[in-house]
Amino acid sequence: MKAEPEFIKDIHLSFNDPLILLKDVEYLIVHHTEEIGWDIIKTHMFHQDHCGWSGIGYNFFIEENGKVLKGRGYHVGAHAFSYNDKSLGICLAGNFDLHTPTKEQLKSLTKLCIFLLIRYHLPTTQILGHRELKGVTKSCPGKNFNMDQFRETVKIQTGNKG
Repeated sequence: MKAEPEFIKDIHLSFNDPLILLKDVEYLIVHHTEEIGWDIIKTHMFHQDHCGWSGIGYNFFIEENGKVLKGRGYHVGAHAFSYNDKSLGICLAGNFDLHTPTKEQLKSLTKLCIFLLIRYHLPTTQILGHRELKGVTKSCPGKNFNMDQFRETVKIQTGNKG
């Protein structure tokens, strides 16, 4: 396994239940908080207190300033029905139905996706927006987040043929 880059920070969130290590990763799934001003702590508390989950459902979280933080890390997530045991969920702070991601967020998301694609030997076609999953009716990661353009950016930067 490729060593984790220094730009991924672990703030050691506390979960209510033991997390289960992911066995196989087939997809990277991009989300937005849909709430304005929510950071990883607010999202973690919401998932614990209001959803009744062990903690934040996302594997990674990207703050508005571009800081990449571990949520569940490399453990089974709670972010995409029927995909949680075969994907990593990456959430960006913000509502991209109303705004666009910050330049810092896009730069960090690109770096994180490149690292994860290499780590798990995945093509760029395996980066999906939450809305691209079967049965999802919401716009996540927002109508102002162009998934095709994002995949193309990652593809160009990696020379990835997928």
